[in-house]
Amino acid sequence: MRHRLPLFPLLCAALAASVAGLATGPAAAMAAGPTSETVYIRGDTAEINPGAAVIFDAGAGLLEAASPMYIIEFPVAPGTTGSITLPSGYQPQHNGFPPAPIPYHDHVLAGAPGISGTADPYTATLRLVAMRYSAAYAYSLDFVPITSTDQIHAAEAAGKLEMIDPGASDPYQLWTTTVLVRPVLPGA
Repeated sequence: MRHRLPLFPLLCAALAASVAGLATGPAAAMAAGPTSETVYIRGDTAEINPGAAVIFDAGAGLLEAASPMYIIEFPVAPGTTGSITLPSGYQPQHNGFPPAPIPYHDHVLAGAPGISGTADPYTATLRLVAMRYSAAYAYSLDFVPITSTDQIHAAEAAGKLEMIDPGASDPYQLWTTTVLVRPVLPGA
């Protein structure tokens, strides 16, 4: 039900592919993907610019200053393509297009300008933190996505997420050294 590929190299490849669109014109725009991506912030949604910079192997100062951006993967059968709808009726924010090494995932941020009480923890520099729903939870009729960072630890304790970084202080989270520059879009 899930694919087992090295997560960190896949994240790096996905990010590089998303910013490598150097061609121009309508066909290139379609191949490059959407002009914004939806993110969850304390139960609300916002749109971010997916075409800004990616910094691989960021330095300690930048990693410390960046806000976390949780990428929560949905497990799918190998070879799955196109959009998916879970048995609960939910569809992932990133739902198979454009093709990516992690084609089905949601984004959760701690804060953003315009979201009540969250502007302080937000910076446009976002440190990528990978997580993955358990197949049993993702494909249950009771599935409800994580829409706030406040829900993460309860979801871990309830078995809704897979351990992806054994031996880490929080084995459900893989804190990468990749930083994205993803401003929240005005009016989104």
